Amino acid sequence: MNPKHSYAYLDSEAKREIRRKVLKALAIPAYQVPFASREMPLARGWGTGGLQLTLSLVGPEDVVKVIDQGADDSVNAANLRRFIAHVSRARTTTDALEATLIQSRHRIPEERLQEGQILILQVPIPEPLRYVEPSDAKARELHALGDYSLLWVDLFEEHLHYGHSRKGAAYPVLVHGRYVMDPSPLP
Repeated sequence: MNPKHSYAYLDSEAKREIRRKVLKALAIPAYQVPFASREMPLARGWGTGGLQLTLSLVGPEDVVKVIDQGADDSVNAANLRRFIAHVSRARTTTDALEATLIQSRHRIPEERLQEGQILILQVPIPEPLRYVEPSDAKARELHALGDYSLLWVDLFEEHLHYGHSRKGAAYPVLVHGRYVMDPSPLP
């Protein structure tokens, strides 16, 4: 572990900010909370958001599993796992049932998760309104009002013009009859 960095690489202020965002996400079903990514020793887009969440939650007693593109042995998964182990001294595993923290991009584990396990799912474009409303401020207002008419009209027009939706895996879902979210490109 590098003595220049605090436990699990992130400083306490960063961990506190991320944990606050997590509490907000838990308090509002399907609400995906944006946060500013900290500088990390890996390229953005390679799981820095999921990594920061993992690092803000991991403790020395945790067992961490990293899945990337559906595999434990991809270069990205192996490097993330090695980095997490190095900065936290947590054990790592490829067994989902043994893990206390599972960080995944593009795949939900096949095994049914047990009580006490945490799944950290990386979502590349969490805002479901992004393609119909480019303004973040206006999108937040539409979410607050529960107004998803732009999204529903966009989906209707695709069905009208093409006979089906052209959206791949990022098809929006309604949670608890009120909140719309983008489930990410999960196969």
